Amino acid sequence: MRADTSGNAPQSWDAIEARSGFAGLRAIAEQDVIPKLALAKPRLTEENPINALYGGGCVTAGFSLLLIIALTSIFKVVGFLIALVAIYFLARPAIRAIAERFVGRMITDLAFRQSVFDPIAGHLGLKYIAVPGGGQGIVQQQSQEGLFQDSFKALLQAFERYGGQDEAVAAARASGLVELIHVIHIGGADEATKKARETGLTRLEDGFSGRHKDLQFDAFEVVRSARQTQDGSTSPAEHALVLVLKLPRALYGTTQLRSRSIDWHRPGDAERLEPVKLESIEFEESFRVRANDQVEARFVFTPDVMTRMFDLAQGQAIRATAQGDHLVVAIEGPNRFDLTSPDTGLDGDAVVRLAVQQIGEMLDFVDAVDDAFRLDR
Repeated sequence: MRADTSGNAPQSWDAIEARSGFAGLRAIAEQDVIPKLALAKPRLTEENPINALYGGGCVTAGFSLLLIIALTSIFKVVGFLIALVAIYFLARPAIRAIAERFVGRMITDLAFRQSVFDPIAGHLGLKYIAVPGGGQGIVQQQSQEGLFQDSFKALLQAFERYGGQDEAVAAARASGLVELIHVIHIGGADEATKKARETGLTRLEDGFSGRHKDLQFDAFEVVRSARQTQDGSTSPAEHALVLVLKLPRALYGTTQLRSRSIDWHRPGDAERLEPVKLESIEFEESFRVRANDQVEARFVFTPDVMTRMFDLAQGQAIRATAQGDHLVVAIEGPNRFDLTSPDTGLDGDAVVRLAVQQIGEMLDFVDAVDDAFRLDR
């Protein structure tokens, strides 16, 4: 697996099509993907829809409050009544218009991503899922209550239309590698409702599912942080590519791994998991492992596995959890598979080659994990 695409130097089509199964992708890109890309708009936002929708509403509400204060101070009671009438006839429609415009562009972006990746994924025997997990908790909740019910109903329908990978997403959440976003819960709510709100605020995108060399896998991206511009400087989006694989037999305990350069993905587990002493000194210089079953942990991370994981890392930050009947691995890094984000600095043929190259690297990673854990044996 090529570890670094942050330099945004995609391979040539000749190099890409030299991969097994990749021949013919250049023609698909030139005939289908690039013409669509020429008509696409830049991505609207990497914010979750809750923040984006209610953010516009808060701006409008703030303006309405200033209008009330200004008119009341000038015209007293009459001014206050004028402000209320103006807000009712102007602000409410404005908020709805903002929501409808945002949701419309978001749905258009999902349809675009599905349309450009479908032929690429299909050629490779894979399935592309624009919205891993489909309609998430808070989106479904807000489609039934709140100020933007109609907008959220349309968004929920789109999420379900372009959704999938429910089992893989559930396994990734259970592993702690897809962390929920903690929010302040205003008003009374039961635990299920609180969990739904937090679940819906975690952005998942660009899922790929299928078989590769007889191994069934699911992969998707989780957005760690959005692209930010402040004081003239831009911080690119931070993502993690999450790989979910089925283990040949269920585990009794939990084993977690991380690169030494990053923190544990579930800090609270320190109370129930103990450090594992492994046989490879070289491995322990780069990784940390903890588990609640020392024997099982050594069964999972054998010397051969440790050597393969060490080669696999190639400087990237990696976290992994093996529990139940799933192995979940997260590779931290830039936003992959993105054709319309300014982070790549590329467009046209070059940005398509980069995305296809990253799909190949993802499949290399599947091979490496399969080889290490012998999942298809």
